[in-house]
Amino acid sequence: MVAKKISTSEKQTVCKKLINLLKKRYSATLPKYDRPVLETILHAICLENTTDSLADEVFDSLLEGFHDLNEIRVSTISELESVFSAVGDAEWRAYRIRSVLQYVFDKEFCFDLDLLKKKTLEQAQKQLTKMKTLTPFVINHTLQVVLGSHAVPVDEKILNASKWLGLLPAEEPIETASDSLKSSIRKSDAPLFSHLLRCLATDEELAADFNLARNPLPADGVDFAQAPNRLESLFANPLSKQKKKVKKKKTSATTKKTTATVKKKLPAKSDKSATKKTASKAAPAKRAATKKKVPKKKSSSTKK
Repeated sequence: MVAKKISTSEKQTVCKKLINLLKKRYSATLPKYDRPVLETILHAICLENTTDSLADEVFDSLLEGFHDLNEIRVSTISELESVFSAVGDAEWRAYRIRSVLQYVFDKEFCFDLDLLKKKTLEQAQKQLTKMKTLTPFVINHTLQVVLGSHAVPVDEKILNASKWLGLLPAEEPIETASDSLKSSIRKSDAPLFSHLLRCLATDEELAADFNLARNPLPADGVDFAQAPNRLESLFANPLSKQKKKVKKKKTSATTKKTTATVKKKLPAKSDKSATKKTASKAAPAKRAATKKKVPKKKSSSTKK
């Protein structure tokens, strides 16, 4: 199926509707990103594929668990990865954190990258790209926060949620996803849209829906214009609720079947009462028969 062409203005209208729907479910208050440039990069590594609140906790634990950034730089991966156990990919995050600090220290002989704020967007992007362990999400998030670039940072979870909504085609790679989404949203709305999209993508209740390996997209694709309708339907009836309903129905059917089986095995009440009555009638007869068989005692005259 050939995807229906949709203009930039139509895309922006659709995304505006999505923002209004998302604001009803999630907080529209933007997180405070006011850290120095280097710490913004490190925080972005913590933020990838998780929530803002959890990323804040992990980042604070990282800073509190070590004396300073230099101690983090010279620590081993195993010493660092325990900090990231709550957000997954602990070893990979630890490796990237340490690699960034080593790169910056080797280049600047300090842990200060705030000169990046004075560079053009192109220059800043080029400098960040030189840090080979930085993902597209970390780079775009840093550029958005530090320089206010027109970007929608995309990690794996946001990528899947965007594809599910139809904002991105199923074959879109993560390397180009941010640029593809950029045209769908006005620059002034980009920070709020990025925040709300993250809230959606990391919503635990919707995790099953956005697991595209287990819940594949329709074979004929998803229409971009239908994104608001799909989102409303998703909020009303996510897969997690559907599974609970099915489980309850199965449990109820199993209980009924078990009860019926037990009833079949047990004798009927009438049979029980009949058995008791027969037994009670037979009892006197048995006692009488027993009395007849007992011989009578001989009299004393007979003994003589």
